[in-house]
Order: sequence, then structure tokens, then C-alpha cells
Amino acid sequence: MRIAQTGFTLMELLVVIAIASVLTGLAVPSFRDSIRSAEARNAATAFYTALNRARSEAIASNSQVSICARDVSNLGTPACANGSNSTAWKNGWIVFKGTTLNTTPILINEPLPDQFNLGSVTSPQTFFGNGQVAAEVRFDLCHVSDATRGRRLIVTRSGRVSLEQRDCT
Repeated sequence: MRIAQTGFTLMELLVVIAIASVLTGLAVPSFRDSIRSAEARNAATAFYTALNRARSEAIASNSQVSICARDVSNLGTPACANGSNSTAWKNGWIVFKGTTLNTTPILINEPLPDQFNLGSVTSPQTFFGNGQVAAEVRFDLCHVSDATRGRRLIVTRSGRVSLEQRDCT
């Protein structure tokens, strides 16, 4: 009497592994793009939230509230980066009352994910007690190697903050 054997042959197993390898190779680039897009969206949302928080604090306290690029040379003491450093915003930002950081910060944000830049806008940006700013400002969040998708944050003179998608070309 012969017993029926069940299972896969070696050839069937190799064919399945080959098909799985091809499908994985096709899927990895799209996962990379999805992850990069999610990182950009999260970073832009965090900065959008910080700008709105600075404006809200300025209106609530009827005083000036600023947001500046973070200096990461000394992480123990929050400090604003030099205003002329074009890549300083990628190190995070600090929201504080007044125009110089001499009080306890309202909000400190961590650096952006690797390979992201947040424009070269002069730091700090100040919201007045009525929620307005001195001039319209545009922050462009872009990935250094992906010139197709990014985010733009616009602060109008009235202090309104908007977030939109943009091409980073």
C-alpha cells in the first residue's frame, strides 16, 4: 500500500520564492515614496501647528510671540540659531514670548527627518499682539533628493497660516 504524500516540491517552492522576490522588488520603491510623503506631511503639520500656536499665544496675551530656528549646538539650553543660516530650520524650532529668547519657551520642536529642509527664511518670525506679522512669509519644506513633492507654509500679513502642496523644482 502506498501512502499519499502532501507538500511542495523543491521546484514549486523556488517558483513561489522567485515570484515573491519580483513583487517585493516592485513594491519597495513605492513604500519609500509613501514613507517620504508621510514624513513631509508630519513635518509640515508640526510646523503649521507651531506657527498657529505662536499666533494664538500672541493674541491671547496681547503681546509679541516669536518662532525661531533652533540652535542644536547646545541641547541643554534652548537657543535660536543665527538668522543668516539657511538650513537652520531643519534643526527644529522654538516658540517663545517676546522677540528674544530670554524666557521659558512655549514650545520646542525636534529636528526634521533626515534629508528635509525648511527654506531659508530669516529667524525669528514674530507675531504681534493682534496676530499679525510684519510681512508675508513663505516656508518651503522639501526633500533634498525628491524634487517633485513638498509642502509650502504661508504666513500672510494678517497672520493666517496656510499649508499647501507644491513642487520643489
